[in-house]
Amino acid sequence: MVELKTMNETHLAEACELTRRLNWPHRYTDWQQALWLGEGVVAEENGKLLGTTLFWRWGRDYASLGLVIVADEAQGKGTGKALVQAALTALEGSHVRLHATEAGKGLYEKLGFVATGQVSQHQCLQLTAFSSVLPVAGSILRPARPEDSAVLTTLDTQAHGQVRPRLIAMLQKNAARMLVLEEQGSVSGFACLRRFGRGYVAGPVICRDLCQAKALVSELLSGLEGQFVRMDTHTTSGLGSWLSHLGLHEVDRPTAMIRGTPWQPAGMLAFGLMSQAMG
Repeated sequence: MVELKTMNETHLAEACELTRRLNWPHRYTDWQQALWLGEGVVAEENGKLLGTTLFWRWGRDYASLGLVIVADEAQGKGTGKALVQAALTALEGSHVRLHATEAGKGLYEKLGFVATGQVSQHQCLQLTAFSSVLPVAGSILRPARPEDSAVLTTLDTQAHGQVRPRLIAMLQKNAARMLVLEEQGSVSGFACLRRFGRGYVAGPVICRDLCQAKALVSELLSGLEGQFVRMDTHTTSGLGSWLSHLGLHEVDRPTAMIRGTPWQPAGMLAFGLMSQAMG
């Protein structure tokens, strides 16, 4: 009989194996960070892990849900639906976002999710040299500092409604590179580069407009020639064709969905996601 249980660190090795079977790039460390930032539910039968889902509470109003995985031998038995329903019960009262594969989209629609757009996954095996995009006159790029955490959290929230101080703190501590954009002494955007999967991921990238986003990403990726690089961006962001020009070609396009009311950006835009799972 399949049982649903609260996820803990003892489940991570088997969870990592589930993603490996799907050819997803998640390392054990990536699973650790995801669980540390959120909560999870697993499906087990006779002590064997058959499925997972993780969810993240980003403040009072918004949450995200991801890493919904069901082992091949448990497919078609309602395991995925039970996992998602358990997460939604825990998140009652929150507007819940996720990014759906084509295979999972139908299930999420039945559970009350509606499509709001698409996310384009761009990546390259080996980044080649490219021409940098400089910030506009009067702006500078600099490394993030510990004292920036409050304003970075505010800008992040303005972009998508999610209140993520713990995530920002983790990124400031562990990121390979975290940049801040300043205009006339005021912080007006930021971007993060971190280790993930096969190499590096650029995101989140939060700023006001496309020119700022290109300057941030350009500086973020400088010096990474020969490295695997990935970035997830909304198809409406305007970054897609530029990323493809850099050699980061689109390899997937999941559907962005929400169960609740979409956030209306308040001066800031999310040009790059933290991850498809966390948003």
